[in-house]
Amino acid sequence: MILPDYLLRQWASNGGIEPFDPDCINPASVDLRLATNHVIGLNGWEHRGSVSLYLVTGDPVLVSTVEYIKVPRDCAGVLYLKSSLARQGLDHALAGYCDPGFTGSLTLELHAHCPIILHHNQRIVQLVLHRLEASPKSTYHGRYQDQTGPTPAR
Repeated sequence: MILPDYLLRQWASNGGIEPFDPDCINPASVDLRLATNHVIGLNGWEHRGSVSLYLVTGDPVLVSTVEYIKVPRDCAGVLYLKSSLARQGLDHALAGYCDPGFTGSLTLELHAHCPIILHHNQRIVQLVLHRLEASPKSTYHGRYQDQTGPTPAR
C-alpha cells in the first residue's frame, strides 16, 4: 500500500521529516527540496554556499535534500524526479530507494541533458512511502545511515 496524504502528513509532522513543510504533501507523495549549499561533481569538483546551481550538459553532480528523513520500520521509500524538471532536461539516476529504518538527508545524482539552473529549496523529488506487508526482522544499518549533505560512494 502507498501511504496517502493524511498518513504522510501524520508521519512527517511526528518527526519523519525535518524540517517539515505541510505544503509539500501531495495526494500520495511528499516533495523534498534541493539543498545547494554543498554540491559534489562526479569528476572531483566541489561547490559550497550557493543559492543557485547551474548544470551543464554531461556534468553529473551529487546534491542532497534539505530534509532529513526517518523512514518508518514498516515502510520503504522510492524517489521520483519532479516531472516539471524532467521536462526541462534534468534526469535523476536510479538510486532512489530507501530501506526501512533509513535516516538521513538523501543524496541525489543529477544529470543535465541541456543547461539548467536549480535553486536552493526548489522542490526536486517526490518521496513515495510503500507500507510493507510485515515489518522486517532488521532495518537499514548501512554505510549511509545518518548522512547529511551529498555523500560520495563509501
